[in-house]
Amino acid sequence: SGAMNGDTVRIRVWTPRGRNKPEGEVEEVIDRKVEFFLGSYRDGRKYGVVIPDRIEYEFDVAVLPENTNEAKDGDKVVVKVTEWPQRAGQNPRGVITQVLGATGSTDIEMKGILINQGFELNHSMEAMEEAEAISETISPQEAHRRLDLRDVLTFTIDPYDAKDFDDAISYRKLDNGRLEIGVHIADVSHYVRPGSALDDEAAKSTTSVYLVDRVLPMLPEKLSNGVCSLRPNEDKCTFSAMFEFDEKSIIRKTYFTKTLTHSDRRFTYEEAQELIEADLKSVKSSGDAEEAKWTEIIQHVNQIAMKLRARRFKSGAIDFDSDEVRFKLDENGAPVDAYVKERKDSNMLVEDFMLLANRSVAEFISAKGQKLEIPFPYRVHDEPDADKMGNLATFAAQFGIDLDLSSPKAIAKSYNRLTKLAKEREELAVLSPLAIRTMAKAEYTTENIGH
Repeated sequence: SGAMNGDTVRIRVWTPRGRNKPEGEVEEVIDRKVEFFLGSYRDGRKYGVVIPDRIEYEFDVAVLPENTNEAKDGDKVVVKVTEWPQRAGQNPRGVITQVLGATGSTDIEMKGILINQGFELNHSMEAMEEAEAISETISPQEAHRRLDLRDVLTFTIDPYDAKDFDDAISYRKLDNGRLEIGVHIADVSHYVRPGSALDDEAAKSTTSVYLVDRVLPMLPEKLSNGVCSLRPNEDKCTFSAMFEFDEKSIIRKTYFTKTLTHSDRRFTYEEAQELIEADLKSVKSSGDAEEAKWTEIIQHVNQIAMKLRARRFKSGAIDFDSDEVRFKLDENGAPVDAYVKERKDSNMLVEDFMLLANRSVAEFISAKGQKLEIPFPYRVHDEPDADKMGNLATFAAQFGIDLDLSSPKAIAKSYNRLTKLAKEREELAVLSPLAIRTMAKAEYTTENIGH
């Protein structure tokens, strides 16, 4: 009945006489997984056709002249199927929603990747209209409902080419002698209300998609790069996890609240790393009070992050410090070089505090849910694959390394030792990616099975 891979269908089932296994046929397609197709337009006398790029789509989409969107013969286009055939042998009909132009350019190939994975390049008109109607000014009533942290020193650390700033860190010394560090994320839920067109758009997109040269944002740009981006020198609605540290960097108090924040400075990872590596005495003696202040703060926050990290590994976290390959592109978007991205303290600083915030929220909800069940998505890891671990242990033994797989804690300790040895002995570098492959992939689930 014209059903394709991924469609939701209603089927009729029966078991033929003399057989054990049932057979079936599709009676109705209830929901189409894919409605938009990328392909090449071919002009015809009475109507044109779009030939999908992906070979598994064994059909052409017929397009009437009034639905071609002025596409020319040979253009790469996006077509939306509006009428599916009722019986075999007929072609679906559709309308061309976008004309991408002549084939072959990097831009078109990148868009093709997104479309072929089921993503739409443009947001719906309803979502765009809702986004444009959002005020960039925070009302006094909303400000009154939130904890005002706009006077607290706040900063972001992101890649140099980042367009949106999702999270920030604040720093202030309290009257009781302790240090308060806040981890803040943009409060998107303040703008995206349940049942709205923006909410529907977010549910349909599910995520922002990052490619090597671009990002397809989950929400319209006014939100993703504007009101929900923690840009410097702008007041923002945020959701915050607040942590009070004593002089030994032990957390003594944690709470969560909606806040108003104001980022004082935007750092790139490279800029933050320079401050981490700087000699504080030299910076202070230079007479630049502003730079000395920031150097002292970033170094202090980094020291706390290092202690948080050490405690995580001591309690069983696994250090998978794997290489990440990045690409340099020319002005046309073509790759001209590949290099390994180096993870430094500035990268790990941000990761450590985001992990702290996420884990603290999960612990808070889990504790609340002991008496009353609270539906909540936890990010969990199941146990490693026993067969894969056995194979890894056998392989590692050939390098003279014994892995203790007797318990989860022993496994974590062995894997961390393996990672450390791989940095010291080049021939062991092959073992780290093999160790990663023994681990279960992370999943989001309401069943909190832990890590």
